[in-house]
Amino acid sequence: MNFSGKENNSRILVVDDEEDVLEFLSIFLSSMGWEVVASPSPARALEELARRTFFMVLTDIAMPEMDGYEFVNTVRERKIPSEIALMTGFGYNPKHTLVKIRKSMQPFFFFKPFNRTKVSEGVQRAWAAYHRDFLVRATEHTLPGSPLLFA
Repeated sequence: MNFSGKENNSRILVVDDEEDVLEFLSIFLSSMGWEVVASPSPARALEELARRTFFMVLTDIAMPEMDGYEFVNTVRERKIPSEIALMTGFGYNPKHTLVKIRKSMQPFFFFKPFNRTKVSEGVQRAWAAYHRDFLVRATEHTLPGSPLLFA
């Protein structure tokens, strides 16, 4: 069943202009059972989003072509139902804008260098949030399994 363009899936789209970040997240998330597509630019990421659905889009904020905020706004304008997570290389600072945003809006976000446990838990929460509609229906029907949802 389709809920507002959603499709039951285990795909994550990672968008970052740094090759080492794309490589690390691809290897790390794939090792946990997620299907990962890495994009070195927001333009390519938008092409991927036009081709298929992703339960999560994990994007860097600071990118030369289009920053993460502009990218997220474009994703939202196109009504793409993916859960969004932002990444920043500025490290954790309680006065950082992302921390303030998190307190009021509670989006998913990750600070570089990555804490693997926090990334894993954040992805699990994003999967559950995206699939909430499917999970409600699962009480009536058998739902295909999710990768490591409770691991």
